[in-house]
Amino acid sequence: MSVAWVRLRRFLKHLEKKREVLRISRPVDVAYEAGAIADLLVKNDGPAVVFEQPRLPDGTIASMPLVMNLFGSHQRTLDALGASHETEVGDRMTAMMKPDIGAFVKMPWKALPLARDAFAMPPRKKRFRAPCQQVRMKNPDLTKLPIPKTWPMDGGHFVTLPLVVTKDPNSGEHNLGMYRAQVFDEKNIGLHWQIHKHAADHAAASGERMPVAICIGGPPELIFSAISPLPDNLSEYQFAGILGRRSLRITKAVSQDLMVPAEADIVIEGYCIPGETRTEGPFGDHFGFYSLTGQYPVMHVTAITHRKDAMLPATIVGLPPMEDGYLGEAIGRQFSPVLRFQHRDVIGVHLPLETGFHNLAIVSSKQRYPRQGRKTALGLFGAGQMMFLKSMIVVDPDQDPKDLEALLDAMNNNVHIATDIIVLDGMVADSLEAASPYENVHSKILIDATTLTQRDPRSSNEPLEGSYKQIVPAWRQGLEAPPAFDNLEAVLSLDAVTDARMLRESILVVTTNIPHSPTPEDGSSTSNDEAESVRREKILQLRNQIWQL
Repeated sequence: MSVAWVRLRRFLKHLEKKREVLRISRPVDVAYEAGAIADLLVKNDGPAVVFEQPRLPDGTIASMPLVMNLFGSHQRTLDALGASHETEVGDRMTAMMKPDIGAFVKMPWKALPLARDAFAMPPRKKRFRAPCQQVRMKNPDLTKLPIPKTWPMDGGHFVTLPLVVTKDPNSGEHNLGMYRAQVFDEKNIGLHWQIHKHAADHAAASGERMPVAICIGGPPELIFSAISPLPDNLSEYQFAGILGRRSLRITKAVSQDLMVPAEADIVIEGYCIPGETRTEGPFGDHFGFYSLTGQYPVMHVTAITHRKDAMLPATIVGLPPMEDGYLGEAIGRQFSPVLRFQHRDVIGVHLPLETGFHNLAIVSSKQRYPRQGRKTALGLFGAGQMMFLKSMIVVDPDQDPKDLEALLDAMNNNVHIATDIIVLDGMVADSLEAASPYENVHSKILIDATTLTQRDPRSSNEPLEGSYKQIVPAWRQGLEAPPAFDNLEAVLSLDAVTDARMLRESILVVTTNIPHSPTPEDGSSTSNDEAESVRREKILQLRNQIWQL
């Protein structure tokens, strides 16, 4: 199903024809109530929801509807991408990267789809008034927009699907990124762009003022472009054209020197002064943790324009499954052909929904020589947005990385703790990483769950002359079954253990309750080095007790 949605309402009508839209006509508060409804829907495989009368904090009804859970299923993400299967977008991109010239010479008509994608890349300027500028607020006021607040400790109302447009001050190249935006007041909004992002690069290179636009809504291909791991020589506007097989229409912003998507529902224009920050957050984030307050750029609003029939799309982030998980999973699967093209040892990649799509990657790798899978994983740890991954597990080339039961089997049979688990200390981290004690820095773990190759020094084969064998248990060589643990009851009886479960014969998962530790319900927003040291020591003692059973 290849389609250019052009505008958000066209995609919504498509979902309505499939009976995948719930419309709520009564007033619904944008503070908490809308988010709670969306949370219930996404966790129960529910439809997209349109709040036709979103009620603002001052009690008035917003002039436009609020839409949530647009992408809350596997099929809806495929529909939004205009894709018929989960690798179609990546297949088209790799065809552009390495066209089959020989086939095109013999059968020229096979080059037509490639030519169509190439012609769709350059954005097209709209000369007359664009739909996104049909209405211009006389007195720009962010508080009149139905921007939700979803969790009790949130620092304010957040735009959660913002398409933030910035421009390289030297080249003029535009960038489209997705950075959450906190409403401070009528004319000021915070931008959570991290130090790793293009917008931060543009701000560092700018002078006294940097023009910024926050676009909301528009065709779904824009949203996917903003979150996709694109190569630096492909802009988000160009990629949106490829996705829709139609040049993206852009227009000049009314108050800033920027080109913005002409079909966006809402455009908030303004400027940032490099170095000027305000306290942003907290924000209810992935896995039920709040990302804490921090100093982030503030944007001063100069204009707000919108379509006559505008709607404001938003999402809610928290305990999986969540809408952002479906988005991330779709991106991971669609871009797997590109990863295979750039990293020739990669067979397949899976970013599980269960881990929020940015904490774990399961990679199937070629295994022609010893430790090839590790080489593959280390390359991916430095590949674009994959630098934020915390964990990576490598499996055999014939194993489907999406098969989590097969993954447990591989870890049970192939992972020798002393030689197959590699911890990389002091690596790049996502600023939103809740488990790291440091900002933007944490450790990563690489687990090699592959079968030993013939020439691996740990294999049962005799080493080459002049080489040594690396001694490992016979089960790691595939000569016998891995050891089984049969003392689960003893683990359950240990102090501080609240639950324990065997996933495989040698894989034990333990839930603990260490006194004075932060709980998922309460959390902690302050550092307590002494308590943390005690907690770590007790976990170490508990681990040693289990090893001795």
